Amino acid sequence: MGPAHDHRPSTTARSPILRRNVTTTQAVLEQRLLAALDAIDEPVSIASAVRDRDGRILDFRLEFVNLAAARWAGLEREAVIGLITGELLPEFRSSGYFDTLQDAVESGTPFARDGAVVADKVIGGSWIGGTYDLRAIRLGDGYMSTWRLRAAAPKPG
Repeated sequence: MGPAHDHRPSTTARSPILRRNVTTTQAVLEQRLLAALDAIDEPVSIASAVRDRDGRILDFRLEFVNLAAARWAGLEREAVIGLITGELLPEFRSSGYFDTLQDAVESGTPFARDGAVVADKVIGGSWIGGTYDLRAIRLGDGYMSTWRLRAAAPKPG
């Protein structure tokens, strides 16, 4: 009988996405991914969980928004990055969107809702009321989300 084969993955194994002859550095790959997200013509955001001492999610801090998200919000991208979602969208919690993102992060179950009605205004920015197709997935200890506008709602008042 031959020697036993160790089926554990090698600690030197390469990502299955990258072939052995690929010389792209992590920094170049990251640049390409961020450029690809900016090329998407609908709002995309990446946020990390803000947790209390017991590990409960209190809110989310925006780490990245693509150019479409900044235009949608009516703010410069640099003004949005680093903000807490509750500081940016006053109806974030009462609309139930916070709860759905919290669940997506904690459970790992992707979130999808077509035809979601949103009635909110970005603090210091644009009215974003309308009907959206919303998507969110867990990304590390946070999420990545997209908002596809189906129909804009008139600004109240």
